[in-house]
Amino acid sequence: MRRRAVLVTRPEPGLTVTLADVRRLGWNAVSCPMLEIRTDAPITVRDCEAIAITSANALASLEDWPRDQRIVAVGSSTADRARSMGFRRVEAADGDARSLAAYCRSHDLTGPSLLLACGEGYGLDLAEELNASRVSVYGVTKRALLMDAARDALLRHEVEAVVFYSGKTADAFMEALESQGLESLSGVRALCLSEAIAARLTRKDWRAVEWPDPLERLGPY
Repeated sequence: MRRRAVLVTRPEPGLTVTLADVRRLGWNAVSCPMLEIRTDAPITVRDCEAIAITSANALASLEDWPRDQRIVAVGSSTADRARSMGFRRVEAADGDARSLAAYCRSHDLTGPSLLLACGEGYGLDLAEELNASRVSVYGVTKRALLMDAARDALLRHEVEAVVFYSGKTADAFMEALESQGLESLSGVRALCLSEAIAARLTRKDWRAVEWPDPLERLGPY
């Protein structure tokens, strides 16, 4: 029997939308968020040329900001979420920190007038590279265990693919897999948002490691 389940590892915001997208393709989408997100207080409005956003999780911190503030998002999905909040001057890099740094440099967005909004412990190298002002706006904790439904689907060899939208979720998934003694991924595809995320996975563990555009790689059932 063909494998039908697809594990979605991203947290909210994004989890519910991706689960729905996977189901529209005809797959059995299984929720398996690997990070717990704690949102901090919104950022106080201040003068800055642009705000660089490393994750959609940072957008809640901008609820008090004027909607004509220039936003540079790490990728297109984060940019779309910023636009849905009403921000009108939104630009997007290609989906990872490396491309965000390159985009900012190519558009002369460096120095303290660039505000980098990111998670606690994230973005340190990026802020240093761009000489940007950095502010932590959310906290991240890895989940130690897979969700029961995800674990059971793996044990029954029902999983076609695991979808990864960040390197941290990929790390947390593999750590939980090891801690729970679930070894076999040889029949499973890893579908990654970027090459940088794919590079954090060991190819020999999987049937295939693919990027970018996880849902396009997945295709209809």
